Order: sequence, then structure tokens, then C-alpha cells
Amino acid sequence: MPRDTFHNLTKEKREKIIKAARDEFTEHEFVKCRVSNIIKNAGIPRGSFYQYFEDLEDLYFYLIEDLFNSIHGAGERYASQTNDIFEFSYISFDYDYSAFINDKRHRFMMNVLKSLSQYEEHVNRFQKQRLEYISSVLNQMDLTNIKYKEEADLIKMYQFIQDTKRVVIRKSMIDNLTPEQAKEEFKWYVDILKNGLLEEV
Repeated sequence: MPRDTFHNLTKEKREKIIKAARDEFTEHEFVKCRVSNIIKNAGIPRGSFYQYFEDLEDLYFYLIEDLFNSIHGAGERYASQTNDIFEFSYISFDYDYSAFINDKRHRFMMNVLKSLSQYEEHVNRFQKQRLEYISSVLNQMDLTNIKYKEEADLIKMYQFIQDTKRVVIRKSMIDNLTPEQAKEEFKWYVDILKNGLLEEV
């Protein structure tokens, strides 16, 4: 995590360093990233960088942690608006759609996913945080009508809904749908997940 010297900087200077770092991590996988590029684009001396961060890895995982906290925070806000898991997935669609089509954020996430596999400790930590977040969302939902009762099954259900959302977003971009059309397309899939495919007999 950043040293106190980083947190004591002005907001403007912190944001300039973070932007330079995020740009570097967006353009390259972690193994190809260079401190020299970050300090050049941030306009700081090399010595200052090591006053702010232990090393490049320290900065990298700080940014990943910040991104995941932002994503989870948004999810918690949507979860506070409803106790219906399907409604939650629908009202959070716009946020997920905007994040997915944001090219720089998408490339950053792709690089993160490629790089994380080399850091088992961090992978385990982020997976634990992810599961805690999903459990937190599910605990705010009324799941009495869901046929699955085991937490592991409910987590799989949540992930399946989110995976479906990503598939719809990718397909909507290929089919050149508007955001509104994409959301309606997702609603169709949500209804299928909610009501099933078989007619009642």
C-alpha cells in the first residue's frame, strides 16, 4: 500500500500519479510496465516514486484494490435499492454496461486478469473479497423463492446472472444495439432465468 508521503500529497498530484500509472498498466501487461514511463508522464523524480511506493508491484495492486473497491461499492449501492436479485441485476446493468464499453478500463481489466495469475497470494485475497462482496449482496436479497438454498449454489447463481449480463453486453456491441436496446435484451434473459423455459402443466 502507498506510504504516508503519497497520501500527504495534494489531491491533484496524487491523481496525476495515479493517471500515469493507470495509463501504463492499461497499455502493457504488468511484466512489461516500467517505473520510468510512469515518472515521466507524472512529472516526478524517480526518487520521489520510491518515497510514495515500495515498488511497482505496490502501486499496481493498490490500483487493482481501488478498482475492485469501486466496483463492489457500486454493487452495494444497487443492492440497497431492492431485495430482488433479478431486479438488482437489471438496475445495475447501466453501470456494468458503461464499465464494459469503456475501452481503457476494459483493457486495464484484461491486463489485470492476465497478470494476476502469477501472484497467488493476491489472487486468493481478491477472490476472498469477491466472495465476501457477493455474500453481502445476497444477504440483502429476499431469496425465499429461490429453489437453491446452499450458499455455494446461490453464489453460482449470482455469477451466472453476471456472466449472462456480460454475454449480452458483448453481443449488443457486435449487433450495434443502443444501450437501451441492450438493457431490454438483458431483461429478456433475466425473465428466462427467473421464470424458466418450461410451461407449467
